Amino acid sequence: MADYSFGYGGIGSGLDISGIVSQLVAADRAPQNARLNTLESTTKFKLSGLGSVASAFDALKTALDGLQKVDALGARTVGSTMLSLASGSTANATSDAVLTPTVGRNTPVGSYQVEVLSLATAHKLLGTGTEVGSKFSAGTLRVAIGEDSVDVAIKADATLADIRSAINDAAGKHGVQAALLTSDAGHHLSLGSAKTGAANGITIEMVEGDSDLQSLVQGLAQQSPAADAKVVIDGLLTTAASNTIKDAVPGMTLVLKQAGTSRVDVSADPAGSRAAVDGFVKAYNAALKAIGTATTYNAETKTPSSLTGDAQMRGAASQLRNVMNDLLGGLAAQGLDAKTLGLQTQGFPNPDGSLVLDSTKFNEAMASNSARVIAAFTGETGLAAKLNDVVKRYVGTDGALTLRTKGLNDQLKDVAKQREALDVRMDAAAKRYRTQFVALDSLMAQMTSTSSALAQQLSALSAQTSNR
Repeated sequence: MADYSFGYGGIGSGLDISGIVSQLVAADRAPQNARLNTLESTTKFKLSGLGSVASAFDALKTALDGLQKVDALGARTVGSTMLSLASGSTANATSDAVLTPTVGRNTPVGSYQVEVLSLATAHKLLGTGTEVGSKFSAGTLRVAIGEDSVDVAIKADATLADIRSAINDAAGKHGVQAALLTSDAGHHLSLGSAKTGAANGITIEMVEGDSDLQSLVQGLAQQSPAADAKVVIDGLLTTAASNTIKDAVPGMTLVLKQAGTSRVDVSADPAGSRAAVDGFVKAYNAALKAIGTATTYNAETKTPSSLTGDAQMRGAASQLRNVMNDLLGGLAAQGLDAKTLGLQTQGFPNPDGSLVLDSTKFNEAMASNSARVIAAFTGETGLAAKLNDVVKRYVGTDGALTLRTKGLNDQLKDVAKQREALDVRMDAAAKRYRTQFVALDSLMAQMTSTSSALAQQLSALSAQTSNR
């Protein structure tokens, strides 16, 4: 509350003008302030309940978005068994030494025989020994890797270390890695490719310079070829620039280790697929619970919740339950009733409309007829999409809960503006009261002065009369 004291104590009247003004303003403010406090607290109370419901609906939409994807129930497990190794290779009997497989959702189920013929390798060149401290004449080297090439300027009296650094500075960004090795024969220039594959071979030539640079270039010999990986999967040859083979089998990735043969087994993963349905069931139940918590009424304490009796909440809960009942009826008509699929609404003793999923029955349904179950839940015509159409009406930019939340927040902003306007009016009232009471104080001072003068005159008159 504003301070309306102004350091004027009522000299003429003896009144506490500051105190009186403050009390009068407080009396004027009280009913309007109480109204704004009630409106603000009620709005915030509704926002808290609405926020919980909106959050639960957002989570339900997220779960339905995931379940709606065509691969939502396509979880897979994968394993590999090493069958043989190429001649001269060694193996660790506790693991597959040939490859490591991973798979994504909807990878075709089955066994695949994979023969790794060769690994992808990075090109590497190594020069002959050069006496430590040897210096080279000025010139230019052209280094190429794949389709990229760059000219490298060599300064006069450069050492082999200087040439290495010059190559790294000019060609390093293209994937050329130069190094200086040391042996009993002296220093050796090493050039390697940062990338594997036949397309990433390195070439080097002298563009200009003397015979010492030419000898350095001619002395570079191949240590490792630029080669692609070659793999035969069920008799089909696949070539790749790296040792990671992707999507030769849709959704499958093979990380190659060495030449040999392995069998890769891909199986359906009912438990992994069920996770998407479990997530949906939990989110659906949480949405109903959020509505119930926000609208409950405590009969013992006669205390309502933030949205008790709210029509929008009743409508949302009713709509979810009705649509879900229709969808469950549709599943039953497809031969996927509660006994077959394991999905049903909660029965006695708590028939609250929440969902229950029997994991054993669901796993059995996925094992016996996964195509029907997947079609029933996923895609644009599945259960997830149909229920999601209802949920989207409440969340998102134009959702009913979003718009209502915005409306309540706007109401809070309006309360704040009303408080500011009230402060302005109360300041004006305080000034008016001060002006009136100061005028009263002045009038009373004048009256007191007049009264004193009259009293003195009357006293003097009385004295004169007595002397006669």
